[in-house]
Amino acid sequence: MTTKIFAGAAAFAALSLAATLSQAAEYNIRVGNWNPNSNHAVVNALNAWAEKIETESDGRIEVSVDKAIIGKPAGQYDLIRQGVVQAGWGALAWTPGRFDLSQVIELPFLSASGEEGSRKITEIWQENFADKEFTDTKLLALHVHAPGALHTKVKVASLDDLKGQKIRTLGSGVEWAEALGATAVVMPASKAHEALARGVADGILFPFDAIQSYRLEEILPYHLEVPNGLYTITFFFALNKEFYNSLPDDLKAVIDANSGPDLAAEIGRHWDQAAEVTYTALSEDPGHEVSLASPEMMAELESRASAVFDAWKEIATEKGVDADGILAKLAATGSGQ
Repeated sequence: MTTKIFAGAAAFAALSLAATLSQAAEYNIRVGNWNPNSNHAVVNALNAWAEKIETESDGRIEVSVDKAIIGKPAGQYDLIRQGVVQAGWGALAWTPGRFDLSQVIELPFLSASGEEGSRKITEIWQENFADKEFTDTKLLALHVHAPGALHTKVKVASLDDLKGQKIRTLGSGVEWAEALGATAVVMPASKAHEALARGVADGILFPFDAIQSYRLEEILPYHLEVPNGLYTITFFFALNKEFYNSLPDDLKAVIDANSGPDLAAEIGRHWDQAAEVTYTALSEDPGHEVSLASPEMMAELESRASAVFDAWKEIATEKGVDADGILAKLAATGSGQ
């Protein structure tokens, strides 16, 4: 009797294991994530993307977004390219000179929102840079944060107030901060709180949501907003090319349907929503002052921006790109130059 029970139990276990294996995913995508904040706008967007891929593939693709950091920020793209992770995201500014063309959206006044700027730069990459940048991965989307603003310890009523101020920035923002008369301080966002608290920096170029994300609201009471953004930072979301090529056509179609301008806009929308929450909170806080650049200040800003635009145009022209044509396309999202 005992033998029969054991045999029956073993058979049941074998059938259960077979059923489990039959339901297991055929492919697994590990998404590298360098940001440990589980509530970050992009992390939320990546989790939403993961759910769509799993659902639309009928569970044949399983996606997991890393909760622990792997590698340094500057190495994220190479982790994807080398297949250490199957997918991931990062800032183009971490590898200067590698993605200069796609960083055009970082120029001032070109991104009215994270959603619109992300859609536009992904479209422009597809139409103009796809054979020049991100050729060694399957680029899913380029995206930007909500329009960047200037957050400072003292009020900036005119650009003269920026003289001698040390402003934390990154990427194209370095040249821009210096064009404004400030001193650029380059460091990871994770070091911003310490730098501002110790006086290493006097202000920061950040989207509004980052002020709360990095606990800066007690240090920076003044916030200067500029129509279409004072700056932005471009990010990539990419998939390992060999992994993508290994998929059958029907699963490639699932990936393709969840990449491109629509995905970029969705990631940007998440960032806009996060920024709006902080913007509203700071606007309603009597301890903070959120101001919009005056027409006079805007005229001065646009004048000083010319050198920053010219620098990008020179790089683009050397790489065989119609710089003025690209900027004309971006004018739909901002003022352009």
